[in-house]
Amino acid sequence: MLRKKSRWFGGALMAMVLTVAGLVAAPGAAQAASPITAFSADDYMSGYAWAAWSNTGQYSTFKVCDDGAPDSHRAVGYITWEGGPGTISRQAAGGTGTCSTPVNVFIPAGKWVKVRACERNGPEIPDLACGSWRQGISGS
Repeated sequence: MLRKKSRWFGGALMAMVLTVAGLVAAPGAAQAASPITAFSADDYMSGYAWAAWSNTGQYSTFKVCDDGAPDSHRAVGYITWEGGPGTISRQAAGGTGTCSTPVNVFIPAGKWVKVRACERNGPEIPDLACGSWRQGISGS
C-alpha cells in the first residue's frame, strides 16, 4: 500500500516540476499579446507624453499622446523591434489632450518590441524628459 501512494506522489511531483520548468523556459509565451505603454520622465501633475502599442496582432496600432497640464511641449513617441528596419516616431503636436494619428505597424509574432515617450519644444530635436524604453514580445 505504501508503495502505491509513493508512486502516485512521485508522479504528481514530476508533473508539477515539468509544468513549472515549461513556464520558466518559455517566458515569451507568458508575455505575448500584452500592450506596451511608455511615459515621459515628467511628473504626472505636469504635462507629460505617453506612447502606446496595442499588440493586438501583426498589424498593431502605435500612437503617442500629450496629456497633463499645458506645458508648451509636444509629445514624441518611438517604437522599434527586433529585426525591424529601424525606429518609427510619431508626434502629437496639437497640445494637451491630443494624440497622433495611429499608425499600423507590422511586427511578426515573437519579436522583442521597445516603446519610448519623450517631449519636445517643437518639431525638431532635441528630445526632453524622455522616459525609459519599455519592452515586450509581440503576439500573433
